[in-house]
Amino acid sequence: MITPEKIEEWIKEAEQRPSSGPLIIQFIANRLRELAGRNEELLAENIALLTGKRVEEYQQRINHLEYQVELLKRQLKGELSEADLHSLTATPGKPALLQPPSLLLYNALGQVLRFEIPLSPNPSTPWFKFPSLIIPEIEPPRLLAAPATEELLLVFTSGRAATLPLSSLPLTAPGPALDWSQATTPDEPRAVEQLACLVPISRLALADVFLQTSRRGYAKKINTSLAPSILANHFIGTGIRLPADRTFAIALGQKDDRLALVSAEGYLQLLEVASLPTAIEEVIRLGISDHLVAAFVPPAQGALLLATQTGKLIHRTLEGLETAVSFWTKGQALLSPARREQGVRFVAAAPTAEGDYAAALHLDGGLTLHAVKDLFGSGVIPTRSELVDVAIFSPQ
Repeated sequence: MITPEKIEEWIKEAEQRPSSGPLIIQFIANRLRELAGRNEELLAENIALLTGKRVEEYQQRINHLEYQVELLKRQLKGELSEADLHSLTATPGKPALLQPPSLLLYNALGQVLRFEIPLSPNPSTPWFKFPSLIIPEIEPPRLLAAPATEELLLVFTSGRAATLPLSSLPLTAPGPALDWSQATTPDEPRAVEQLACLVPISRLALADVFLQTSRRGYAKKINTSLAPSILANHFIGTGIRLPADRTFAIALGQKDDRLALVSAEGYLQLLEVASLPTAIEEVIRLGISDHLVAAFVPPAQGALLLATQTGKLIHRTLEGLETAVSFWTKGQALLSPARREQGVRFVAAAPTAEGDYAAALHLDGGLTLHAVKDLFGSGVIPTRSELVDVAIFSPQ
């Protein structure tokens, strides 16, 4: 702050030493420039307040915080919304908080089927058969297992995004006549876009970043401080650079987490989230015919279960996997060159624990449930055709 006493000192200094005059004038000019800039900022702030624009921004922040609190309440089994209570108490005599998780089967056309997973799955018998599973000219469908209280982010290949409570999806009863005509389309894809992935986001308030990956191994991190804008504008971006590429997956993570990427040809790349770029960049070198089949944030300890299309399983402990120090590598090879040349490919990979279960989707439309502890012992998921996808879940 420039005081009257300071000004008098400058005047005396200029009178006694005329050579100091230009320096004093330069200092005053710089200070006036700073004050003019600050005055413009305050003027813009006042205009925003008068027009209500700033009030709208503050209201948007408040609404987003309330939204995150509601998500946490549902996920942590606190106070449930009326819609959730209606959905979770639909079965007479069954406590709402003991409802089993849901299994979602969805495709690129935006069609979603929701099944209620039995609390005590029977691994010995197929759960159901879906004869018309594969739709020509679109990618095979994917599985997602999540609690019934989960909130979903629907991400499209155009970069558009929309939120949806999982409980708002109707339950489908498995039966012999099951087909895509029984599916719901919660948000119809527009123009040439397709549904890229479903993302559980109920723990958004506990995350630092969104981790966005493409099928061709490009990735970036997006600070969750941008979440209010992303959700309000319904847009998260495509996350691609190549015309033939497309959004593959989005995960929530923290700054000290790792991102795991698994490719169809059997390469695993583990990257520190702190090292990931904020602009889209290639983070794993894939071959021309290769693509990602899994992208997730693994826990610090536990196991990694990988499944090939033939039903063969690979089991790795997460503690023994090395973290990559460079983006310019293919990652760790999990398949031998001979098996790769024979056409063996991974279709799924996920972190798991011994008490978990696995839902396996088969190419002939069958869906089977398996105890992970049994899979660790056998090393195979029996299939008469090929596997399409595998989802890991806890029965409670």
